[in-house]
Amino acid sequence: MTWKKVCTAGDIAENTIAEYDVDGAKIAVVRSGEDVFAYPLRCPHMEEPLSTGFCDGETVTCSFHLWQWDMRTGESTGEAEVDLLKYPVKVEDGDLYVDMTNVLSYE
Repeated sequence: MTWKKVCTAGDIAENTIAEYDVDGAKIAVVRSGEDVFAYPLRCPHMEEPLSTGFCDGETVTCSFHLWQWDMRTGESTGEAEVDLLKYPVKVEDGDLYVDMTNVLSYE
Protein backbone atom coordinates (compact mmCIF):
# COMPACT_ATOMS: atom_id res chain seq x y z
CA MET A 1 0.00 0.00 0.00
CA THR A 2 1.10 3.54 -0.76
CA TRP A 3 -0.38 5.77 1.93
CA LYS A 4 -0.30 9.52 1.26
CA LYS A 5 -1.42 12.31 3.56
CA VAL A 6 -4.37 14.17 2.04
CA CYS A 7 -5.31 16.69 4.72
CA THR A 8 -6.18 17.09 8.37
CA ALA A 9 -9.31 15.02 8.95
CA GLY A 10 -10.96 17.93 10.76
CA ASP A 11 -10.67 20.06 7.60
CA ILE A 12 -13.34 17.99 5.83
CA ALA A 13 -16.79 19.50 6.32
CA GLU A 14 -19.51 17.00 7.07
CA ASN A 15 -21.77 15.96 4.18
CA THR A 16 -19.77 17.80 1.53
CA ILE A 17 -17.61 16.43 -1.27
CA ALA A 18 -14.13 17.93 -1.18
CA GLU A 19 -11.61 17.73 -4.02
CA TYR A 20 -7.95 17.09 -3.24
CA ASP A 21 -4.86 16.78 -5.41
CA VAL A 22 -2.38 14.23 -4.08
CA ASP A 23 0.84 14.06 -6.08
CA GLY A 24 -1.06 15.02 -9.23
CA ALA A 25 -3.95 12.59 -8.69
CA LYS A 26 -7.33 14.16 -7.95
CA ILE A 27 -9.66 12.46 -5.48
CA ALA A 28 -13.03 13.19 -3.89
CA VAL A 29 -13.30 12.94 -0.10
CA VAL A 30 -16.49 12.94 1.99
CA ARG A 31 -17.16 12.77 5.72
CA SER A 32 -20.20 11.52 7.59
CA GLY A 33 -19.79 11.86 11.33
CA GLU A 34 -16.42 10.36 12.18
CA ASP A 35 -16.31 8.28 8.98
CA VAL A 36 -14.30 9.49 5.99
CA PHE A 37 -14.40 8.03 2.47
CA ALA A 38 -12.38 8.64 -0.70
CA TYR A 39 -13.28 8.02 -4.34
CA PRO A 40 -12.04 8.95 -7.81
CA LEU A 41 -12.79 12.60 -8.51
CA ARG A 42 -14.65 11.79 -11.72
CA CYS A 43 -18.09 10.21 -11.92
CA PRO A 44 -17.81 6.88 -13.78
CA HIS A 45 -20.74 7.88 -16.00
CA MET A 46 -19.40 10.82 -17.99
CA GLU A 47 -16.36 11.78 -15.90
CA GLU A 48 -17.89 14.94 -14.45
CA PRO A 49 -16.31 16.01 -11.12
CA LEU A 50 -18.01 14.53 -8.07
CA SER A 51 -16.87 17.58 -6.08
CA THR A 52 -19.76 19.52 -7.63
CA GLY A 53 -22.19 16.89 -6.32
CA PHE A 54 -23.68 16.42 -2.89
CA CYS A 55 -24.11 13.87 -0.12
CA ASP A 56 -26.54 13.41 2.73
CA GLY A 57 -24.58 11.22 5.14
CA GLU A 58 -25.60 8.03 3.34
CA THR A 59 -25.52 8.74 -0.40
CA VAL A 60 -23.08 10.42 -2.79
CA THR A 61 -24.85 12.06 -5.75
CA CYS A 62 -23.30 13.35 -8.97
CA SER A 63 -24.87 16.72 -9.76
CA PHE A 64 -24.80 16.26 -13.53
CA HIS A 65 -27.05 13.22 -14.04
CA LEU A 66 -28.02 12.45 -10.43
CA TRP A 67 -26.32 9.06 -10.32
CA GLN A 68 -26.11 7.90 -6.68
CA TRP A 69 -23.96 5.56 -4.62
CA ASP A 70 -23.93 4.28 -1.06
CA MET A 71 -21.30 6.41 0.69
CA ARG A 72 -19.96 3.49 2.75
CA THR A 73 -19.72 0.83 0.04
CA GLY A 74 -19.65 2.68 -3.29
CA GLU A 75 -22.51 0.49 -4.55
CA SER A 76 -25.11 2.01 -6.87
CA THR A 77 -28.34 3.01 -5.14
CA GLY A 78 -30.25 4.29 -8.13
CA GLU A 79 -29.75 4.81 -11.85
CA ALA A 80 -25.96 4.34 -11.75
CA GLU A 81 -24.97 1.43 -13.95
CA VAL A 82 -21.62 0.90 -12.23
CA ASP A 83 -20.42 1.05 -8.65
CA LEU A 84 -18.16 3.86 -7.45
CA LEU A 85 -14.58 2.78 -6.73
CA LYS A 86 -13.75 3.41 -3.08
CA TYR A 87 -10.17 3.96 -1.92
CA PRO A 88 -8.85 2.72 1.43
CA VAL A 89 -8.49 5.51 3.99
CA LYS A 90 -7.13 5.80 7.50
CA VAL A 91 -6.87 8.56 10.08
CA GLU A 92 -3.71 8.76 12.17
CA ASP A 93 -2.96 11.52 14.65
CA GLY A 94 -5.78 13.59 13.15
CA ASP A 95 -4.47 13.35 9.58
CA LEU A 96 -6.29 11.64 6.71
CA TYR A 97 -4.32 9.22 4.55
CA VAL A 98 -5.45 7.54 1.34
CA ASP A 99 -3.92 4.42 -0.19
CA MET A 100 -2.86 5.74 -3.60
CA THR A 101 -1.88 2.33 -5.02
CA ASN A 102 -4.90 2.06 -7.36
CA VAL A 103 -5.89 5.70 -7.69
CA LEU A 104 -7.20 6.56 -11.15
CA SER A 105 -5.58 9.42 -13.01
CA TYR A 106 -7.28 11.65 -15.55
CA GLU A 107 -5.64 13.70 -18.23
